[in-house]
Amino acid sequence: MNTKYYVAFFFVFISLKVVGQTDTASFQYRKPLFDFDYLKPVFNLQKEQLKNKNRFLRFSVVTGYREGVKPIVGAFGLNFRSENDSIGGIQLLTMYNLSIADMLTHGLVKHNNIYLEVDDPSKYLYDPKYGDKESWMRKNAYCYELALPLGSMKDVTILEKYLFNSFGVKSSMEKRLVKALILIRTSTIDKIKSAGKGEEKYDLKGYFNNTSINRLEDPLSRAGLPPMIDETGYTGPVDLDLKLKSWSDMVALRKELHRYDLDLVEGMREIEMFVIKKNN
Repeated sequence: MNTKYYVAFFFVFISLKVVGQTDTASFQYRKPLFDFDYLKPVFNLQKEQLKNKNRFLRFSVVTGYREGVKPIVGAFGLNFRSENDSIGGIQLLTMYNLSIADMLTHGLVKHNNIYLEVDDPSKYLYDPKYGDKESWMRKNAYCYELALPLGSMKDVTILEKYLFNSFGVKSSMEKRLVKALILIRTSTIDKIKSAGKGEEKYDLKGYFNNTSINRLEDPLSRAGLPPMIDETGYTGPVDLDLKLKSWSDMVALRKELHRYDLDLVEGMREIEMFVIKKNN
């Protein structure tokens, strides 16, 4: 696992320690939405379970898409919540209305760095080619809850085990040959060197000030484009002011990059990807 993914999943560990298509609607538990409580388990626990004196209580439950329930947005981009219930004696992890891929990555891996080796990729991760996103989510998104005895979760491995078992998959960081956007320089003239003024920053409108050229990767990823590979060899900070209306408009993007003697070309590269495989 390369450094950036090691750091990302370290945040998962810290979070745990500190606190055809199948219509998933058929798996919904029938609890009125107005009575939905983000901080309580889906099960109505029995009296002896609420006390949980022996600290044995645990469950792993998958339910379907819940209309109107918002996915969790936590620190570091995490899409799950971890709560310690000292009275009930459990640690409760919750995820709401997420694709299988987003559950497995916990929100820490960009979609263009996910590689699916499954029978039907359309069930695991949304792509604009599938049509309306909300319609896709209603058929393919899930809610998940995991309860474990308080203090029994030592690292993220146990969460991965339950998720793998729930969805019949496994995942790992592996290199794959994939289509990429390769950033290159088209001349030896330096038109991107930063003036060194102001703090390091960039925005999604195309303004980059005193920052690494690798920052271009973020808006490209958000636009759903293939992974960017920097082959400019440029190590210093850069200043760019790209006049863009949409990052997905490759013609306009390349035209703006040409002003700085840069270009984005398509090619195949071996890249470390978050690989999701079917586990039979």
